[in-house]
Amino acid sequence: MINSLQESIRKKLSAGKEEGANKQISLTINERVLQKADTIVEQFKSLTDGNGDLPSSRNQLIEDAIEEYVNAAADVLLNDYLVNIEEIVNQDDSDSDEATPVSVEWDLFFCPAKNEGFEEVFLGKRQWYSVRLASWRIPRIKYIACYRGAPYSAITHYAKVKEIKPYEDGKYIIHFEGEAIPLENPIALGKSNVMEVRRTRYTSLEKLKNATEISEIWLD
Repeated sequence: MINSLQESIRKKLSAGKEEGANKQISLTINERVLQKADTIVEQFKSLTDGNGDLPSSRNQLIEDAIEEYVNAAADVLLNDYLVNIEEIVNQDDSDSDEATPVSVEWDLFFCPAKNEGFEEVFLGKRQWYSVRLASWRIPRIKYIACYRGAPYSAITHYAKVKEIKPYEDGKYIIHFEGEAIPLENPIALGKSNVMEVRRTRYTSLEKLKNATEISEIWLD
């Protein structure tokens, strides 16, 4: 993890970073760590003449460090334990009655996946588990598809759902009816924002089959 954090810092010498909504919190941090943080910020300013995209204050450095750690931890949980933090965090939105109106014709459950987990579970075990679902949605889910991570970075398969059963901690496991079905033309991200594929969503198999890029599969 240390190497990846170091690489991220190097990249920020020439690359911008995405801004998001902030929430103020209180932290208790070791004094020695704060001294190091202040020194690092001063060195960053010296190396970039104060014009770079690296943190220009202690608070900004701490915010960036927390964000990098959280993202690294989320990757470990997904890769090693198939716990999808993005899916859990966004579940309240995706499971609300307003997320997909009952009147809309949908039959396919969409969720993100790392390629390693996808190959082992979706393709290998013909199932997908540790999924959070609103119980009222279950009878309408006939198909499932995932956006695969690198090196594919696309939707390559979908599967017909055989049954959905309780799994652990209020989550569900989705069993497939046969093997996953490859799409004739994988659906790439295209011009869409990557955030579009980082949460669970609902759409239709018809839209999935007719799409050429991610933005075309969502229901209006």
